Amino acid sequence: MNSRHLRIWVIVALTLALGAAIIRLAWGITPASHGGSIAIIILLMVAISVTYALLLYLAIKPSLKKLTSLPVAILASVIAGGGIVGSTIHFIRFVSSPRASSPFSPLIASLLMASGVAICGLILWVVWRFRKGKKV
Repeated sequence: MNSRHLRIWVIVALTLALGAAIIRLAWGITPASHGGSIAIIILLMVAISVTYALLLYLAIKPSLKKLTSLPVAILASVIAGGGIVGSTIHFIRFVSSPRASSPFSPLIASLLMASGVAICGLILWVVWRFRKGKKV
C-alpha cells in the first residue's frame, strides 16, 4: 500500500463500516434489560474499536515487522479473549432461551462457539510461536 490515495480509501471504508457497527451496538444498549446483554454489547464495542485502531495503525504505516511486535500480539490476544467471553455469555443465554425454538439454533450456536474457541487457540498459538522465536 504505497499509494496515499489507497490508504485514505481504506481508512474511510473502515471508518464508515465500523462506525455503523458501533452505532448499531450502542442503539441496542437502551432496550437491553439484562446485564448479560449489556456485557455482550460492551465487549463487542470494545473489540470493534480495538480492531479498528489496529487496522488504522496498519493502514497508515503498513509493516510486516509491526504485525509480529509485542503490542500487536497482546492486542490480538485481548480481542480473541473478549470474543470468547462474549460468545460464551451469548451461548449460555441463547441456548436456554425460548427464542431458540428451531432445533438448528443450538446446533448453529454450538458450531459458532466451537469455531471461536478454535480461532482463539490458533491466535494464541501463533502469538506464542512468534514470541518464542524472538528474544524479548
